[in-house]
Amino acid sequence: MNTIPKYLPFLKGKYTVTAGLKSLDKAEGIDSHVFQIDESYSKYISNKMECRSEGIEKYYLEHELDDETRLVIDEFIITKLTEEYPEYFKLDKSNLKFYAALTNETLNLDDAFNLRKNPKYQSLFDALGSQVQEDIAIFKFTEKSDWLAAVHLCAPNHWAAGEKIGKNYDFIHESVPGMEKMRRHYYPLLKSVLDKGPFYRFAWGISTDNRLNHHPVAPRGIDKKIWAGRKFDLSSPELFIRVERQTLTGFPDNNALLFTIRTYFYDVHDFSRSEKEALISAINSMTTESLQYKGITHSKRDIVEYLSR
Repeated sequence: MNTIPKYLPFLKGKYTVTAGLKSLDKAEGIDSHVFQIDESYSKYISNKMECRSEGIEKYYLEHELDDETRLVIDEFIITKLTEEYPEYFKLDKSNLKFYAALTNETLNLDDAFNLRKNPKYQSLFDALGSQVQEDIAIFKFTEKSDWLAAVHLCAPNHWAAGEKIGKNYDFIHESVPGMEKMRRHYYPLLKSVLDKGPFYRFAWGISTDNRLNHHPVAPRGIDKKIWAGRKFDLSSPELFIRVERQTLTGFPDNNALLFTIRTYFYDVHDFSRSEKEALISAINSMTTESLQYKGITHSKRDIVEYLSR
């Protein structure tokens, strides 16, 4: 199984909020994959099973997703998994069965390529989202509007699927400082991605734990303050860089985009001196609004001191 790749978008020493799109077709090795499976696979799947046990309706939602788009994207995901990881995934077209070796599951399909009645999963999209380390989402378009039509989000970074489903790109990103210009012109950008992709990009932030699920609503029975995190203690420091690798694949015939979001955590304790200095520079370049959005307004000084040691 692949080792965990190391993505450090802050190495230029400046925090920016840009599209930063790179052609997926021009990438090499695992960077060219839509889905990345590595040695941490079991941690991600266990997290998804915990979300399902809590209540999958909190993490998987759909809104006005037509059957044709769902079918096309389900087929795309299966094709990518069998192409990128033939040792783990296999589609038996004659018997309409999809085999997922890593979870030891067999998904039975009907003639219309829908998931046959399954006590565990609500749909094939749900089932496929539970086989990969990425979170997945579908955007739909008309000539004048766009909306989040489906989201399978088990590693939310302090946002809730229920607040975003059915909303457009502008609404979904209105709380992100530095995106004002991009949001004003987002529709032509997304339409170009629809026609010219696939692409990939990175986003990053700072975390005081490496828990995947940071839904803003804590599960029942868990202390809300502990669940929220983002409290840095200089006397017993724990500090991670949380990186999201996002891919965007367009389906022009269906006016749809598939987003994948893969979360990585890197312990800053393992960083080299030059990496820490680049991170300090990037943190110091953040605006007041960005520091607040990232949840480190009150801990910035202590974090910089820790990184300077």
